[in-house]
Amino acid sequence: MTDGDPLTGLDDVPWARLQHSYGTADDVPGHLRAMQAGVWEGRYPPSAQLANHIVHQGTRSQAAVYTVPFLVRMALDPRLVNRHRFVGLLIAIAIGLDNNYLPDGYGPREDRAYLEGLRGEADDRARWIAEAVDDEQRTQREASCAQVLIDAEAVVRCYDAVREALPELAVLLSSDSPELRAETANLLAWFPESAATSVPLLQAFVADEVSPGAAATGVVALGLLGDPATVPFIERYLDSPVVELRWASAFALTRFGIAGPAVVDVLTQAVARPPEKTGTMSFLSGSYRGLAAMALAGTSGATTLRAVDAMLAGLADRTGAEGFYDRYYTAQTLFTLVFPGDPAEPPQSFGDLSNLQQRVVRFAADQEDGAWPYAAMDALDRWKVPTGRSDLRVYAGTAQAGQ
Repeated sequence: MTDGDPLTGLDDVPWARLQHSYGTADDVPGHLRAMQAGVWEGRYPPSAQLANHIVHQGTRSQAAVYTVPFLVRMALDPRLVNRHRFVGLLIAIAIGLDNNYLPDGYGPREDRAYLEGLRGEADDRARWIAEAVDDEQRTQREASCAQVLIDAEAVVRCYDAVREALPELAVLLSSDSPELRAETANLLAWFPESAATSVPLLQAFVADEVSPGAAATGVVALGLLGDPATVPFIERYLDSPVVELRWASAFALTRFGIAGPAVVDVLTQAVARPPEKTGTMSFLSGSYRGLAAMALAGTSGATTLRAVDAMLAGLADRTGAEGFYDRYYTAQTLFTLVFPGDPAEPPQSFGDLSNLQQRVVRFAADQEDGAWPYAAMDALDRWKVPTGRSDLRVYAGTAQAGQ
């Protein structure tokens, strides 16, 4: 909690010398002040506008790390509204887009190793720059090398800055707002190095939480942190009367390689008929179905007729304003699961496909909306299967050419 102005010192930051995705970051203070005021014009709240600049499409910019202290203080200020959005932005600053790390969780080692590797290659970069054929090329190479290092440093610095704030932010698990409590649980999920502190906090949170979506978020967070000692705690919710908790338990258990019939059954049901979406579960844009499909894909039951039919049923469900995300992530999972890798011998015709593949192709050919994720289209391309709806119908034998 803060008693003063959360934005104290904002103008002391040299924003005009910092970069974000659209150039210099001198507009960042305006976005932060709009977030504090809680009012805006246009379609998107100021938190989304700021995110678009400093973590555009998940790319953490040089300026992003400098916003962390202000976002933390605003998240802790009970006078402000929609504080869960500030925590959500901190998550984006820490890891970028969560779909890049689901369903497995985040580990910072790779990013740190990449940065250290770049720093260790300074002599190689200097030689490459020196070998430039003229001043113009030399300037381009210098700028390119400098930017690569700036970007790699931004990734590590952003993650570490948010991690250092976790002890302060953990108090928000007891906030009066279920959305803020849930977003805080989501935040804790991405810092395995802090698991020793976060795990007991999350277990206490889940045990006392009254919001099903928020409690489920806490269970998922425990799974993503990956501490095997939490398995008995997670397992107790697998037969919970609360559907969100059953879903979360099944998802989390797969992170530990636990995927028995009961886990697969819960995930299969959730893919076909997921819990009702609320603002208290924000992993993967709140897509219960998409997360269930991802977890199911890692089990031995993923390519059974029942599981595939459940995913097809989920894709056929267009209900709800969030249906796009459900369809996107479920389709991406299903197509890459049923059409894996590069076939040794691409099928020559529809009849050469497996029964499950034929089932998926018939379904895709039957849909009015052929806008599938790139990963789904790429999977079909690798198997030499048409991607356009009319071509798919001809390929599957449900229509004549030209119809």
